[in-house]
Amino acid sequence: MRRTFSICFFLVICTIKSVLALNSTFSWEELLEQAAEEVRRGRYEQAMEKLAIADESGKPRDFRYYWVLGKVFQGRGENLEALRHFRTSLQMQPDQEGLLREMTDLYDELRIPDKALETARVLLTKRPEDRDLRYRALLWASRTGNLEYYKNALSLLESSHVYSSDEKAILQEIGNLQASKKNSEATDRCRKFLPYFPRNEDLHRICILAYKGKDQGSPEKSLIERALIFRENPIFHHILSMEYLDQKKYVDSCASARRSLLLALQSDRVPEKDYLIPIRRIYQQNGSVIDQLAVDILEEVIFKKRKLDPEEWESLLKQTRFNWEILAFALSDWKNRENSLRAETAENWRERYLSLRSAEREKDLSRFAGPYYLDRSFELYLENASSEK
Repeated sequence: MRRTFSICFFLVICTIKSVLALNSTFSWEELLEQAAEEVRRGRYEQAMEKLAIADESGKPRDFRYYWVLGKVFQGRGENLEALRHFRTSLQMQPDQEGLLREMTDLYDELRIPDKALETARVLLTKRPEDRDLRYRALLWASRTGNLEYYKNALSLLESSHVYSSDEKAILQEIGNLQASKKNSEATDRCRKFLPYFPRNEDLHRICILAYKGKDQGSPEKSLIERALIFRENPIFHHILSMEYLDQKKYVDSCASARRSLLLALQSDRVPEKDYLIPIRRIYQQNGSVIDQLAVDILEEVIFKKRKLDPEEWESLLKQTRFNWEILAFALSDWKNRENSLRAETAENWRERYLSLRSAEREKDLSRFAGPYYLDRSFELYLENASSEK
């Protein structure tokens, strides 16, 4: 027993000495470099050990320390914690373009478009010629409803550039690649030229077809991009909603479907009844029988091209307990009528909708889904007396 205790004590002493030796052998700078190297090799626990030993020196942490610490957490998959340390590093040393780019990509990966846009804008002040980043910033601006930046970015991307006169030839080349089933090459070329011709619908279409041809799953990313670029076009949002439906992402599908429906109504178009398919699916999933009835009614109205007067809309609203879609159609129809009671009636309908549906509205997750969940420039739920695109 005594011998065993002596051996254990000896081993403990040796361990302490080895740590102390390590602590005294390497400087704080060397330990930080070693930690960074461990991160590059994907050895995150070893990197943390090096940082812990560096802390024992008593030397204050600097911006490099927090960058390495952030990379450790990022490597572990703890991205929010990684961002916290990256922000600390940036506060200590703002002039870190590489870190800003890492943070931008990480915000995008985490689907935090407002922060991605914020860091991208800082980067673009340093590198205004970075067209790819400006294109991504354009998408984030559309997601968040920053319409001033969205329009300005579009203008800058579409201003005269080296490929201005080659648009048709470039489109033909990429189309030939896609037709020849060289889908990877076609996708790469699309990605290269979309920042030069962001509103070329054919280029977006070829990019989506090429991605589908690669047999790598859903073209969701390309569909979202097209919808964000053409943010006022209901058909692209409808197509996106149907893609979400195919993926069984019912909440996202419903969010995009409602946006496409309102876009169509606001532009005085009569939407196809297919626009209601994703909305019907979410009502089926939620067991909302009365709302499924409302969708049936609207499908009939669209199919028969019926023209309803305000009293008929009022009757349908009562019958369907002020269903959201019925209300959207009623308000769209009512706004075009010349009547001194128009504003008063519309406001009355909204108040009754919110009174009857407030509890359900709070539980409606589609309010926080889809690409535009941070966009306040487009009133999706009709709380206000007027809504703007």
